[in-house]
Amino acid sequence: MTPGLQLAALVYAAVLTRLLPMRDRRLHLGLLGLVLALAWVPYPWGPVAWLASYTGEFSVTTVLLACTALAYRLGWSPGLARSELRGLCLLVVGAAAVFYPLALGAAPLNPYEWGFGSYGFSSALLALGLAAWLLRAWYVLAMLVLAQFGLALELLASDNLWDYLLDVWLVFWAAGWLLRDAWQHRPGVQASE
Repeated sequence: MTPGLQLAALVYAAVLTRLLPMRDRRLHLGLLGLVLALAWVPYPWGPVAWLASYTGEFSVTTVLLACTALAYRLGWSPGLARSELRGLCLLVVGAAAVFYPLALGAAPLNPYEWGFGSYGFSSALLALGLAAWLLRAWYVLAMLVLAQFGLALELLASDNLWDYLLDVWLVFWAAGWLLRDAWQHRPGVQASE
């Protein structure tokens, strides 16, 4: 069993707790424990391994946000303000809007190559981390630090830093959250938080 499978199990548990209408914290904890235990069952018998064969591995950023969602569902407040989540989602969608077309060959520049150990890319991430620290954007900072730790610990099958920062599921979720947030906070509508 790989660490990536346990990380995927956390994401699946977060999705399940969102989809299933349970109000009791013990049920959420039980579901979390069950999904994490099922991650140990090998493929093809394990439902987590089977599902991961279709979804692929999730980035550390996705796992961070899934753990945050789980914490909220369990009644704990991890301290993620709506404005910081909005900034994180804008960062993810903006990075993906530039990264994916270039990585797929829209131009001769391939940013995916930078994830294999480019000093320029590492310096840019360091500058972004310092800016996040100065702006007190703790989740952005946590995303950058945890991605670096994940790469150093080889939590995923990839040895590219981009795979620890971004994945397609994260981009879809972030774009969906931004659309939902814009819809809920449009002029003339009273926000319910």
